[in-house]
Amino acid sequence: MKLNCNVIKDLLPLYADQICSEESKGLVEEHLTDCQDCSELLRRMKSDEVENSLETEAVDVLHRQANFFKRKSAVIGTAIAGVFMIPVLVCLIVNLATGAALDWFFIVLASLLVASSLSIVPLMMPDHKTLWTLGTFTASLLMLFGVICLYTQGTWFFLVSIPVLFGMSVCFLPFVVYEQPFRSLLGQYKGLTVMTVDTFLYILMMLVIGAYVNIPAFWYLAPKISFPCLILVWFMFLLIRYVNCNGFLKAGICTILVGVYSFFANYLINRWIGVERSIPVFKPFIWNVDTVDGNIRWLALVGSCAAGIILLVRGIVGGTKEK
Repeated sequence: MKLNCNVIKDLLPLYADQICSEESKGLVEEHLTDCQDCSELLRRMKSDEVENSLETEAVDVLHRQANFFKRKSAVIGTAIAGVFMIPVLVCLIVNLATGAALDWFFIVLASLLVASSLSIVPLMMPDHKTLWTLGTFTASLLMLFGVICLYTQGTWFFLVSIPVLFGMSVCFLPFVVYEQPFRSLLGQYKGLTVMTVDTFLYILMMLVIGAYVNIPAFWYLAPKISFPCLILVWFMFLLIRYVNCNGFLKAGICTILVGVYSFFANYLINRWIGVERSIPVFKPFIWNVDTVDGNIRWLALVGSCAAGIILLVRGIVGGTKEK
């Protein structure tokens, strides 16, 4: 039975993959003996030319679509930048007309730069949008602080900037280190880098606060209050990151440590700085101003220890089953 080429072309993919029936196979082979075009198409299928051409075409389509969205984002970003220029020009004209010598104009300009870093930069940057957005936002925010500080003739720039940098580092640095080129550059030391930077900024923040308040007692109290917490955080980080054991065991140890530290920290730190303070008393049937703190601390201690023990048991049982 003679079939036209359109029918054979529908059967060729099945024939090339050898998943068609014997009857269809016979019809295709009979047709191929007389049709040079279908024979050439089968050869191209077996040599992956068709698949490669489809893949190339798909890549080209995706590339064209990506370029389209990049151009569209650039146009939208340019339009938003143009809109932002309107209040800048208005403030400039008003500032000059009132004879204000361009003082508060720079505050408005710095404020608009902060807004632009969160709206225009993500649209305009083709690559590394997260890094560009966080970088320009941080720089523009510090510029805003600096302009306001200069305008008000204040001395608080570092007192505000360093804590802001510390807070942003705690929130966003774990995501930044996973962006290129930091991910390749840092390798296995991404977590250690985050902890080191956060610790450095925390210590710098405490130094700036001490220099600003200029109280001798601060230099005596701040290290004794801060360092125990830093030691606990570093211990848990090293345990979680570098100790090779069951995840439930790590979670159980950390849970118990946090509970014990929260319970005894106030008592031990006060004793360290020379203030007499007794261990909280548990009075579960009396809840008033004098007992609520102790009751909550005891409940938190018991709850964290119980949760930690459950996690430890789960880790031990899980580790035994794996072995």
